[in-house]
Order: sequence, then structure tokens, then C-alpha cells
Amino acid sequence: MRSLKRVHQAGFSLIEMVVAITVLGILSTSAAVFLRGPIASYFDAERRADLADAGGGAMAKLTQDVSRAVPDSAVVTSMGGGRYRLRFSLRPPAPASAPTQVITYLCNPAQRSLQRNGILLATDIAACPLPRLFPSSGGRAQVISLLLSFDNQGNRLNLAHTIRVEP
Repeated sequence: MRSLKRVHQAGFSLIEMVVAITVLGILSTSAAVFLRGPIASYFDAERRADLADAGGGAMAKLTQDVSRAVPDSAVVTSMGGGRYRLRFSLRPPAPASAPTQVITYLCNPAQRSLQRNGILLATDIAACPLPRLFPSSGGRAQVISLLLSFDNQGNRLNLAHTIRVEP
């Protein structure tokens, strides 16, 4: 009689491999569910930070320019459709013989842009109500109130600033 020798093979069976793949799939799916929220929050925070940087930079430039404006030189022109043009003259730097520089800001929510002298200053503009000019006792515009509203994929940022124009 022949004796049957049992051959012992190393490794794993097909059933063990299928079970391992199934368990790894379940673990991966549950990990993805738990990580989706923090990852989405990270990208939302990044978009909000970008929006705040862009909005803060645009408002800082507007503030710098308006605070150096010649009193009574600011003119706001409504262009319809939420668009406006803010135009004013800057005080000449010393010496006083230098020519006066005219600055024009164009806010266009339809194109989602704010331009300064034709150069793009900010994007993601959702709305830009007309700036309000408050005259002083002498009748010259000395205070300008600005509001810019930014929107980037659902993240909204409203910036309001009141700027005094020194006589």
C-alpha cells in the first residue's frame, strides 16, 4: 500500500484573502467617513483665509488712497447693475508742484472684480453698494463710508470701513 504523504504548503487560502480584503474595505470606508469632515473644514478655512487676505488687502489700498485724497474731489458714479465708479484726486507728494494723481476704482459684481485704475485689485466681489460721502461743515466731502462684500464658494465676507479725508 501506498502511504499518503501530506504535503504542507505555506501561505494562505483564497477565502482568507477575500476576508482580509473585505475587512480592509470596511475599515477604509469608515476611515474615509470620519476624515471627510476635517478635510472639508480645512479647505473651507483655507478659502476663508484667502478671502480675508484679498478683502483686507483691497480695503487697505482703498483706505490708503482715500485718506490721501484731496477734500471735495471724491465723485461716485452709479453705473447700474450694482456697479459704481469712485473717482478722486490724491494730494501731490512734496514738493507741492507735483501733478495731482487721479485714482479711479471700479466695482463690478457682475464680473466679480474691483479694479484700481484699470488694474485688477480684488476678485470674488459679490456686492458693492455705493460709497456714502458725508460732507463736512464746509460742504467738502470729508468722510467716505465703504462696504465690500466678497463671496467664494459659499464663504461670505463683508468689510465696512469709514475713512476720514483730512483737509
